[in-house]
Amino acid sequence: MSRIYQLSSLLIIALTILWFTYEMMLRHSVQWHFLTAGGINFLAAVIINRQFTQKRYNYLGIIHVVFMVLLFGYGYFFI
Repeated sequence: MSRIYQLSSLLIIALTILWFTYEMMLRHSVQWHFLTAGGINFLAAVIINRQFTQKRYNYLGIIHVVFMVLLFGYGYFFI
């Protein structure tokens, strides 16, 4: 994986964590916020997993998939 994809993946993860802390400070959560964040992490997971060609664990792809499932699930089922 090239360095630019790695840095963009880390940037998306950092922005997702910052957004999630901001979202938890609001009084009312908005469903489409969580679904959009899950969609962004889905796209990042697809892009990162396509770039990953070595035979070791793909930690960034795993993190994006976990964020995707958690954010989609929370936004769809709990809000």
